[in-house]
Amino acid sequence: MDSGRSKAMRFLPLGIDVRGMKCVVIGGGTIGSRKAMTLAKAGAHVTVISPVVTDELKDQLREPDMKWIESEFGEEHLEGAFLVVAATPDKGLNTTVARLARERKALVCDASSAEGSQVIFGALLDADESVVAVFTDGRDPAKARRERDEIAALLSSDRNDGK
Repeated sequence: MDSGRSKAMRFLPLGIDVRGMKCVVIGGGTIGSRKAMTLAKAGAHVTVISPVVTDELKDQLREPDMKWIESEFGEEHLEGAFLVVAATPDKGLNTTVARLARERKALVCDASSAEGSQVIFGALLDADESVVAVFTDGRDPAKARRERDEIAALLSSDRNDGK
């Protein structure tokens, strides 16, 4: 790690306990589905607001702590939310959702804008009893996923070499 003070980080990588917390995801596409499933895996009570959701998310909606409200977004959906993820293909709507959530003191992830976010999701690798999160400070989520996959391959290789 560089010991000099180069560019400051925008986002502090950290773990957060969301067990039992109300988390709302606006958008049921690929990104919204991935965020909703990540939150559910971490024990959050997840509500997805979207007219449609991916088939993968539909399969997960059988879980007791996940629900889908099959509708367009309305401000009332943010009531009592701890964390709100705006993950629609409409950047203007994501910006509006983020603003309204911040006004309600909820943490915000605008999946279309790191600048509009207080929270970002790292590319996660759940390996054995460890979780590795790769962040690019919100600049390049695809790069974070590629680097996570490279780490996974290295860990897998190390495990196989040891057998």
